[in-house]
Amino acid sequence: MGSVRHLTPMCNRFRSIKEWSDIPRRFHSGPRLNFEFNPNVAPTELVPILVAGQSVVLARFGINRLGSGDKPHPPLLNVRTDGMRRGQFRKHLKERRCVIPCGGFYEWRDEGGKQPYYFSRKDGKPLMLAGIWEIAEYKGDSRIAFAILTDEPNELVASYHDRMPFALADDKVDAWLDLAKEFALDEYLLLDLQQFTVRPMDRAMNNVRQKNLAAIDPEAAAA
Repeated sequence: MGSVRHLTPMCNRFRSIKEWSDIPRRFHSGPRLNFEFNPNVAPTELVPILVAGQSVVLARFGINRLGSGDKPHPPLLNVRTDGMRRGQFRKHLKERRCVIPCGGFYEWRDEGGKQPYYFSRKDGKPLMLAGIWEIAEYKGDSRIAFAILTDEPNELVASYHDRMPFALADDKVDAWLDLAKEFALDEYLLLDLQQFTVRPMDRAMNNVRQKNLAAIDPEAAAA
């Protein structure tokens, strides 16, 4: 794999699911959540996620933490799979696993400026990203917050970044959320490379405040 110039951290922006029906029916036992489709989810924003033992909850993207002297660290957005077995994350791996359903995720390349690309499934189904969570406070609001696991990239993503979200295969979602089961991360099958597709987006989405799908992805808005 050649050198990749990183224009943004991995993975700091993704597209939320569109509606409640995008959440697998087996997770519909709890209250139906009201949420708005967000084509440009950025850190601190709320999206529905699946939490082991708690069904579906609205959670904040990025875990805020205090450093020495109560100075805030940057939000924890990603956790590398090769670091999950060490230190503070061993407890999360055992007790605080979650899944983030999403339409897809974004990466950037330097093409005379920041050019965004959108990675999604060819069949249009949501991606199911593995994550961890904890209760964290942001601007006085204490709630579940999450970080996305990242792994080595597949051949498609490798031209854009040297990491990618840990996208679970469809038959591994329940196992990831079953805290009673012993597991090893290397035994989890990831979504197959051939199931991914990538398309360029309008550079309007470089602005985290841009939430208009037609401005970000005219092709999807017109479909």
